[in-house]
Amino acid sequence: MRSANGFQNALVIVNPVSGQARGARMGKRVQAGLLARGVACSLRTTAGPGEATAWARSAAVEGFDLIVGVGGDGTIQEIVAGQARAPQKVPVAIAPVGTANVVAIALSLPWLAGPVVDTMLTGEVVPFDVGYLPVHDRFFFLMAAIGFPARLIEDSPRRLKNLFGAFTYVAAGIRAALRPDHARISITFSAEQTAPPPGSPVPDSVEQTRRFVANTVLVTNIGRIGDINLKVTPDTSPHDGIFDISVISSRTLWDVLKIVFRMLTWRRRTTPRLQHITAARVEIQAEPAVPVQIDGEALGTTPVVAEVVKSGVEMIVGKRYRRH
Repeated sequence: MRSANGFQNALVIVNPVSGQARGARMGKRVQAGLLARGVACSLRTTAGPGEATAWARSAAVEGFDLIVGVGGDGTIQEIVAGQARAPQKVPVAIAPVGTANVVAIALSLPWLAGPVVDTMLTGEVVPFDVGYLPVHDRFFFLMAAIGFPARLIEDSPRRLKNLFGAFTYVAAGIRAALRPDHARISITFSAEQTAPPPGSPVPDSVEQTRRFVANTVLVTNIGRIGDINLKVTPDTSPHDGIFDISVISSRTLWDVLKIVFRMLTWRRRTTPRLQHITAARVEIQAEPAVPVQIDGEALGTTPVVAEVVKSGVEMIVGKRYRRH
């Protein structure tokens, strides 16, 4: 018996500590659901960083035709990184149990075990671009964030997230918004074209440099979170081989609220506090150096270089997901 998507052999990768330790329970429910639908399963539980990446990278070689990530955004980021390195792609499904689950929201995925299994077996398989940081040799799916969002992650340690969940991010965000730290930002970027293979040099003729005084730079691969009506950048698509780069120079809490309102209402009117650049490759330097995070994980400080890997991963999306 085959699933509607034709899957026969699934690799279920579980982060047992995700979502205040709900990951292990969800993994067992997903495994049971897949077995009941005639899909063979191998369930593996992570014990440390890098394991999910290694398992995802070798999934096709091991004979799996579906990868299921049970965990939060960090777990999915590891699985995406493994698939971005894999020569043969295997569709990735998500059973979200993390603190924020932004990836699941962006892909319009359900959160309960029954609908999760239904979606992974019947949902559309869609290729997505992936961001690559050649200097760090790291990948990201949602965005690389420099400045304010990275400080928010620094102020939200796991012990607090385990106690207070998503409210940890809210409290940290308010604290950071009340003390925005500005830096002199230099952004060198390629023109709107598909980037060369990861790590390859970009011809000087297509590069430009712009300079700002700002507190935040977002290098966005997925900028539209449809289910909560949030659009970080005007026309971001994770299918076009191009990043959307937002430069934010808010100076007061009122500035922050106006920018958030603009994102929530999808208004296109420009503002001096929020500017946009589109590029296939970008290099960001800051004086003084500012912190960097990718998909909610701290990654040191600037400088940072990011490149697009076109169609680096295949994801299973929910019924309400719309390509853009």
